[in-house]
Amino acid sequence: LRRFFETYPFSCLEQKISKSVGLRDAKLWAEVTNTLPTYLDGDGLANYFPPRAEDGRRGSDRLTAYVLAATHEAGFTLPNAPRDAMLDGLVAFVEGRIERKFWSPAFARATDLDVRKIAAIEALSRYGRAQARMLGSVNLTPNVWPTAAVIDWLSILRRMSGIPEQARRLDEAQQILRARLTYAGTTLRFST
Repeated sequence: LRRFFETYPFSCLEQKISKSVGLRDAKLWAEVTNTLPTYLDGDGLANYFPPRAEDGRRGSDRLTAYVLAATHEAGFTLPNAPRDAMLDGLVAFVEGRIERKFWSPAFARATDLDVRKIAAIEALSRYGRAQARMLGSVNLTPNVWPTAAVIDWLSILRRMSGIPEQARRLDEAQQILRARLTYAGTTLRFST
């Protein structure tokens, strides 16, 4: 894995974050955090590459949630100003004050916004910025979500308090994940 990241040739924000976290490289992390403000749009959402003035506000809620969650999971620290801008941007996204529309396959369009909001709420929950009322903007149908979203939902249920029927929903999420496990020989993986 180390060799993979050492020779990783790509350089968008997501890839720089992944590489610095994967290698636990303090020098690379410092470079990423020093340039992070140049990747944020006016709403505080991150772009894969530094936006130009004429690009407008096209930052990605998914990328922003990833940056915050991966950083937190790795135990790394983000500078306060860009971290707070990204958190504010995700709050605005979840609350519907800003909107981002990205392509998604036709079969996934119905749940795409819910899945994106769950990822955003999960990232917000890591920094104490998520509130149970935010879930009112999401159709809570984890059985139709992709496995990654169910894992985010499980994290939300474990990290936050005040969610209606929290214990039942936690049991349901765990049951969904167990049902998606596939055993093949010595391999254990999720089916979706």
